[in-house]
Amino acid sequence: MSLSPEALQILVGELSKFPGVGEKTAMRYAVSLLKGGNKRITDLQRSLEELRTQVGTCPCCHFWTQDDSCKICNDRQREGHKICVVRDAPDVIALERQRKQPWKYHVLQGLLSPMAGVGPSRIRLDTLFSRIEAESIDEIILAIDATLEGDATAFFIRDHLQKHYPHVILSRTALGIPAGSAVEYLDPSTLEHALSHRVRFE
Repeated sequence: MSLSPEALQILVGELSKFPGVGEKTAMRYAVSLLKGGNKRITDLQRSLEELRTQVGTCPCCHFWTQDDSCKICNDRQREGHKICVVRDAPDVIALERQRKQPWKYHVLQGLLSPMAGVGPSRIRLDTLFSRIEAESIDEIILAIDATLEGDATAFFIRDHLQKHYPHVILSRTALGIPAGSAVEYLDPSTLEHALSHRVRFE
């Protein structure tokens, strides 16, 4: 039988659902909130509510935004003819951490995984391909995970481009992204090196 109040146990259970957060860490977070008093809890509650009601995804690139379109798509200084394709929104933040990149992005919100039943219609491939003509794209850079799912996604995009958009250069990050790794968790220098030495993907 637990000696903790039920409300505290529920909070610990919710916090422990976060990646990398075990029960002991979740308990430390919960106790910290209790010690912080009503203001700290109220501030957290307000920020969570604002996250729920105000943050969505950009209809063009699917990165996070609180407006009709994201800050990256609205940045006129970026090259309009290159798109860097990533698995998920945190990958964009990782790629931009060291310096602002010159291109725009496209967030797939997942990778192809036939074993898990994730086919082309389950990720944002349709809007990626529609952007090629709409934005006169001449290069697509694949900065996706070096995994089986990442490879499957890369080959699907390659085959589609060769069939429908053969003029578009397809490159993939190289020299620095180990097999089996996720872009989100790589250090900035590794990512910068991989982007600088990307290779044509054929």
